[in-house]
Parts: sequence; structure tokens; C-alpha cells
Amino acid sequence: MTGTAECIEELIREVPPAGVSSYIDLLQAAREQRFDGAGVCGVPGSKAYILFIDGEPEGAILLDSKGELYGDKAVYLIRDTGKFSRYPLGRGMVERLVFGCRIHNKSHFGGQTSLEIPEFGKKAEGIGRLILAISKGGTPLRNLPIRIRKDGQVVAHDITDSKGMASFRLLFGKYEVLVVNQESSIDVYNFSFVPELQDRPLDLEIT
Repeated sequence: MTGTAECIEELIREVPPAGVSSYIDLLQAAREQRFDGAGVCGVPGSKAYILFIDGEPEGAILLDSKGELYGDKAVYLIRDTGKFSRYPLGRGMVERLVFGCRIHNKSHFGGQTSLEIPEFGKKAEGIGRLILAISKGGTPLRNLPIRIRKDGQVVAHDITDSKGMASFRLLFGKYEVLVVNQESSIDVYNFSFVPELQDRPLDLEIT
């Protein structure tokens, strides 16, 4: 590890964690406590860091076998399935760390609400299943992170399967598809999800 991630590791080495929680609970606890510090999650093959100032996520780093990602690109790929340890740090120190990995688009964290998730066993009018078939040059793209955004908030996410397909439960309406491609850049596509499209693969050819 080098750079900002290595600095964080040095700082938290002698700091006992203030708690361990899921990704969603980390965000909630940080805001409630106006937390200054780092949330750190290590899973096989990768390690994620989220930096907080006054309870708000301001910086992010993701380390994996391919290298390091910072800021917005890191946030798109950080999984919400691991456990995060919360380490309090001085605000001045966190501000210096954030300089190299700042999150510019806070809508990445909007997907932690449940406003558009239907209850199990309950019929919800205006909700359907969107299926996307992602390809490049006619070849399906597998293991590709896909986010769905509406009104500036990420409301759903999935990873394409071996056939390049991802699916989402959504209300009908206008959305943006955010594709994190293999070069770790982010492409954005606008579309309208209408009843005629549900359960029918929608082809998306990326460049």
C-alpha cells in the first residue's frame, strides 16, 4: 500500500475502533455522531476506506489486485456487504487525507434509502423489473458494476452476469444508467423505464 491508504493505516494502528457495522449502519452512525475519522473494511481481495468529516463522507479509497481507486470511482466499486470498523481521527488530519481522494458527487450514497424498494409479498403499482444486457463490440461484458440513478440519487445497483445482464426492481420513470467500465471510467446513459420494457432485456452497447 502506498499514499493515502498507507497514511490511514499508520494513523489507525494505535486507535481502537469505535464500533463495527454494516455499510449502511456506518453511514447512519457517522451522521448521527457527526463523526470525524475513517471507516475501514477489509474483505478477501480488496480493502475499502471511507473518510468522514462532521459525519459526512468526504473521501474514499479502494485497493484491490488491480491497484488503487480514489474518490468517486472508488465509491462506485465499494461493496456494501462487508463490515466496516470506525476509527475516530482528528478533523485536521482527515481534511488533509481527503485532499487526495475527495468525493465530489455525494449522490453515490443516496442508494442507502429504501424509498423505491417494494415490500416483499405486497403488490406495488408502477413497479417492474428492468433487465439490461451490456455489451461492447457485440461481446457481453461480465462482472461489470452497474448503478441506476434517479434525481441525483443512486437507487439500485447490480453486477452483470456471464451473459452481460443485470436486473433491477424499479418504479416506472426516467433514470440514468451508470456503467463503471473496465478502465475504471464511468459512462452515463439516460433512459425511460416504461411498462413495455419490464422483463424484456434492454440492449446497451457501450463504446
